[in-house]
Amino acid sequence: MREPAPQLPAPLTRVLFCCCLGAAAGLAAFAAETAAIVQSSRGVLAFDASGTARAAVAAASPALRLLLLRIAVAYAVVGSLTALGSAALAADVARTRRGFRLLWAADAAAFCAIAWWATCIERPALFDDLDALRPLVVWIARHGAPWQPIAAAALLFAAHLGRSHRRARTLARGAVALSLSLLPRASLPSAKAPHAPLVVMIGLDAFRPDRVEGAYLARHLAPNLESFLRGAVRFDRAYTPIAQTEPAWAALLTASWPWRTGVRHPLTPEAQRAPLPTFAAAYASAGFHTTFATDCSRFNWLGPESGFATRLQPPRGALNFVLEKLRYRTLGVFAANALGSLWLPEIVDNRALPGLHDALGYSHRLADRLASEAAAGPALFAVHHVTIHYPGDVAYPFSQRSPDAPLRMTYELPGNDRPAEADRAQREQLYDELVSEADAQLGILLDRLRAEGRFDDAWIVVFSDHGDGFQPAFPQLARSVPVHGARLSDDENRILLAFKPPLGSGIAGGRTLHDLVRLIDLAPTLLEASGLPPLSGPDGTSLLPLLRGEPLPPLVLYAETGFTHVAPDAFDPGHFSGGARGFDAWRVADDGAVEMSDAAHFLALREKDVGAFDGDGWLIRAPRAGGGVLETCAGRCSPQLRGWLASMVRQGALASAF
Repeated sequence: MREPAPQLPAPLTRVLFCCCLGAAAGLAAFAAETAAIVQSSRGVLAFDASGTARAAVAAASPALRLLLLRIAVAYAVVGSLTALGSAALAADVARTRRGFRLLWAADAAAFCAIAWWATCIERPALFDDLDALRPLVVWIARHGAPWQPIAAAALLFAAHLGRSHRRARTLARGAVALSLSLLPRASLPSAKAPHAPLVVMIGLDAFRPDRVEGAYLARHLAPNLESFLRGAVRFDRAYTPIAQTEPAWAALLTASWPWRTGVRHPLTPEAQRAPLPTFAAAYASAGFHTTFATDCSRFNWLGPESGFATRLQPPRGALNFVLEKLRYRTLGVFAANALGSLWLPEIVDNRALPGLHDALGYSHRLADRLASEAAAGPALFAVHHVTIHYPGDVAYPFSQRSPDAPLRMTYELPGNDRPAEADRAQREQLYDELVSEADAQLGILLDRLRAEGRFDDAWIVVFSDHGDGFQPAFPQLARSVPVHGARLSDDENRILLAFKPPLGSGIAGGRTLHDLVRLIDLAPTLLEASGLPPLSGPDGTSLLPLLRGEPLPPLVLYAETGFTHVAPDAFDPGHFSGGARGFDAWRVADDGAVEMSDAAHFLALREKDVGAFDGDGWLIRAPRAGGGVLETCAGRCSPQLRGWLASMVRQGALASAF
């Protein structure tokens, strides 16, 4: 006897009903999360006596309205797709309308739970700040593996398949669902073309070179970088003039000391930046397509004056700072992929949003872009990865390497309490996990160059803009570290710098050079290596003679501290510390840019240490709280070094303070 047909709604009616109900559920989730975000932000606005946070919200509001509309659309689409997918499974099993609806709701809940489970494993920082869920999230992050939610989904599908009265259709729907889930992870093939000149710069923010040296080398925290270094020329005594990203990149672009660029700390106002020529503009003038890409722009946003024709970066200023508060967690579960990046790049490709940023997926998409531009003609492609920097949220599998480490960075101002030394050690463990994650991103780019046949014939530079300091001598700062730009030292100022020359250049790889070099020497080196004219009046010099095995006169580093959340008197009670460390240090410009206020800028310059380093000694001049300057020397400081630093000061570096 034939089995009676299921008493279900007509297919079209069912599809429309599911789409509408799913979209409504998605919009309801959007409304609930928006209400929670608004409620949590009220405390920040109330705390901000200066009104800077309110000004940032006001400046960001026009763009924010359109962004919220796109987020709402994403929630509606995700809700509809979830409803349709679960309904498709339920329809092949249920026999009655009531059974269909119950199974449909159960399948939708199971699907969301599995997606949440997978996200807790892959990007646990999305939920680790929810106090009620944090123990569960941390346990899953430490013990979970990607195969587990996949296995759960497979079991769910198998259970439906076993009870399905239309197994062929159920299998077909499963195949379609699998294809759609893999689509956002697919890479784009690039067109093959004759090889044009290619220069690739990969910056790893806050990377300490000691992580590929000594005892750390035995731990293999960065296997991709180690492999790269085996074929490159590395300078193991390379230094940045200032250990903060925005001023370091300004010095790099112009091959000039910070007192020449005018960029002396993060978020320097446009009016204080000197209009110096950049090496990116020199490449553009020579017919190269120039691209700069970064996953975080809060403290290093490049404008047209940088010389890069294409700049792939999150939005600038107030909008980006407001975005940090938009913790749309459902969006992070379902949209952190290539499709989400197309619709909401300011969220999915933005490192400032812990857990919502798709770090490894971002690198794959960046590799697609690199391959495409390398095939199109002469190209300069510069990347700045902010993985190791704040907010420092670590992803799978790197989050499981140190069970005691936090899942992301937090910064606190020094207080009256004295935290345990273990806090600093745990934060250093997190740093090492992030080093491995940044190395994986580096490997994605290098592997794509190899796959495209462009690795061997390209100039590739891997570097860091600064190091990081964990301050083991200052246990009272355990909750404030890591910090960079606060002190002149090898921990904060020594950087990674390695050049991989093209085959046929006559430069032998696989060497480590011990000459003292500077970040400002990178641009002159690449320009000369590419046969392009040098910049006008640079402070940096080309390192090409050293790369070729030829001598170069000894170089000297000028360095200065930046402006950090930790005041200088935390390290030295007699140091002058007058700069504001709260909202009142910043202002919001008419175009939405967040900048340091004039008063805070003046005090930040007064707080600075300046120094010179010649490889034998650090000569440092520090302003005192009672007036005057304390000059100290670590190592051997020659009269020539003292005269050179005095010359730097006379030429304009902190002339008002010294």
